[in-house]
Amino acid sequence: MDVVNCPVTDTFCTLCKEYGVSVPATSRCIECSDCLCKDCKAAHSRTRSTRNHKLCDLGNKDFQEQFHSKQESYCPVHKEKVIEYFCIQDQTAICHACTLMEHHGHKCESLSKAAEKMKHFLQEHLSTLNPIIIRQETNLEILQYQEKNIKENGVDTLDKVEKWGAEIQKKVNAEKDRIKSEIITTTAAESKQILAAKDEAERSLATLKSTKDIGNRLIEYGNDAEVLLVHQQVMESTKQLTAQKQSVKSTLHLGVDYESTVNIRLTKNQTMDSLMVMPEYLMSFDAKTKMDKNHCFFTGITCLPSGDMFIIDSSNFLHGNNNLKMFDSKGVLKWNLPMGDQVPYNVAVTADNNLMVTKGDSSKVDIIDFRGKKVKSIASCVSRCESPSLAMKGDTVILTGSNKACVYICNKNLQARKIICSQQFKSPHYAALNHNYIIVSDYAHCVFIYSRSGDLLATYGTPGTPGDGPGKLNRPYGVCIDKYDKILIADHQNKKVHLISPRGEFVKFVLTKDELENCPLALAITPEGHLVVTMTNSLVKMFKYMAIF
Repeated sequence: MDVVNCPVTDTFCTLCKEYGVSVPATSRCIECSDCLCKDCKAAHSRTRSTRNHKLCDLGNKDFQEQFHSKQESYCPVHKEKVIEYFCIQDQTAICHACTLMEHHGHKCESLSKAAEKMKHFLQEHLSTLNPIIIRQETNLEILQYQEKNIKENGVDTLDKVEKWGAEIQKKVNAEKDRIKSEIITTTAAESKQILAAKDEAERSLATLKSTKDIGNRLIEYGNDAEVLLVHQQVMESTKQLTAQKQSVKSTLHLGVDYESTVNIRLTKNQTMDSLMVMPEYLMSFDAKTKMDKNHCFFTGITCLPSGDMFIIDSSNFLHGNNNLKMFDSKGVLKWNLPMGDQVPYNVAVTADNNLMVTKGDSSKVDIIDFRGKKVKSIASCVSRCESPSLAMKGDTVILTGSNKACVYICNKNLQARKIICSQQFKSPHYAALNHNYIIVSDYAHCVFIYSRSGDLLATYGTPGTPGDGPGKLNRPYGVCIDKYDKILIADHQNKKVHLISPRGEFVKFVLTKDELENCPLALAITPEGHLVVTMTNSLVKMFKYMAIF
């Protein structure tokens, strides 16, 4: 049933109209519903019976809302009757006449009582939107930050590309000038040799023709005695000239292999890796708090688009700490969440903007919101893991455990889609993934590179054999992948961070003990491309890092 409200249509003073005068109204009485001109408004305010009535200007928005709330609604069936009741059976507002006719015998209650109940119900219903609004506001903030970051990164990347292009062009121009100079020098030297050989050949040719002419004259005009006396001299001269002719031929075998000379070896990997920007130290902060009993052991770290960092301190078995901490982009602590008896080990951001935290010797993973409140626990397909680690991209989760010789590719509910088992696995430790690759570090000195479907693509390091240097690892911990598919590895015992290609090829040491000073644990890359490293001395270090191609 539709509710009919009495519309506000008066634009002239109600009292003046009773005397046949049309005076524009400036205000209205909420109690009487009378439109009043300036003079009548003053009289209305002085009269004892109406002096406490509330008057509002006609153009005032608050007046419109207050007047509407005071305005009576009329029954659409009995047009002149005011709605006074609510039929519970038919769930509609009705007038007194309706209770005697159409709704006779129905259970009804007063309009005000029913409205009060409905307001309470609506309030409870609307309150369910609050967490959704908060989540959407958070999502909007993240999207706005990402939009700003993308634009800034785009400008920054274009500037870097311009600089890299100029550097490459500078190298090409220098190589071109060197080759041109070499060609000019070689050509001049060869031309000089050829001119000398040419002069020698011309003299030799003249001598040959002269000798031949003398011999022909001797044969044609010489007497027998002259032939017998001179033939030996002619024969000797001919032999010498023949030998000189061969010497000239040998001298003329000169030339420049220009095609080989101009072969500039500016291969993609050699050139771009040589131009890779070395990490620049940005900052460090001590993530140890007053509540921590001793040095922390930060085994997990992940970053938000806003730059905020979530860090796991799993040193319960060493010093008694056992926390999940949130820091802002400057390293200022925002909150610290004790994780209970079970040791937390690693953390990742879920697709619905929550945190997923693994715990040692537990068959469950905790879901925690960004304010540090536990949302729920999810049963994991991997039970009682030691040092359980995880990585997440979209709806795909990678789970590992140092006491499990397998790696689990799971959906967002931690149900295994595929299990990778290998005899080479000794102690799978950390994992990382993007749209193309799955990376698993093994505590037994190697890193495995898989496709997203679980096919082994490459191995870096020697399983079971520690080492130090390119292609060698000693207790690798955290791994991560940059936006160019390059892989970074925390080489724990050697105090280095390796950069390798997806084919398992060593590129360079991004960080060494000179920059780290202590053993690296977990790695993460911020949206700005900064490399964050947690250390065994409770420090977290950040470097400006950008690898190209």
